[in-house]
Amino acid sequence: MQSIKNYGETLIKLSDFVKQLDETVRVEAFKFMLAQEIGQQVVSPAGKAPGPINSAKSREMSPQELIRKSGVDRYSDKAVVLAYWLEEFQKKDCFSSGDLKLAFEQAREKAPQNPSDIVAKLEAGARIMKAGKTGTIQNYRLTGTAIDSVEQWLNRDGGEK
Repeated sequence: MQSIKNYGETLIKLSDFVKQLDETVRVEAFKFMLAQEIGQQVVSPAGKAPGPINSAKSREMSPQELIRKSGVDRYSDKAVVLAYWLEEFQKKDCFSSGDLKLAFEQAREKAPQNPSDIVAKLEAGARIMKAGKTGTIQNYRLTGTAIDSVEQWLNRDGGEK
């Protein structure tokens, strides 16, 4: 193996250093550092050179940005968009009225004084449904109809009103 012959000592040093890092970044850190040491560009398994770490595509969608992109104005519609954000972008299987209130705050929107009221309104309108309880806290999920509505809002005219 030519690479061990040429870079064996470097590989061992890099390996020892990378073992100290968080497990989730070890492989990429090793590839990056090896490329720096041997003066070559690392190619990812997909065949593309790694892009900038903070590119716009890798940045998470903020709740405020999602509301703006959806173009909705009504309070209940914003609540549906924020519930969508919780499920799609925060990867929550279900959410509580408290989660929804926090999403309003993160979006810098006026949070409901009583989040149970907005949840009851959305449930009565068949936009959310009960998804079980965690202790005494009722959890909810978006209905398919609500998901379709949000996706239509996001896709109309590039997402702007």
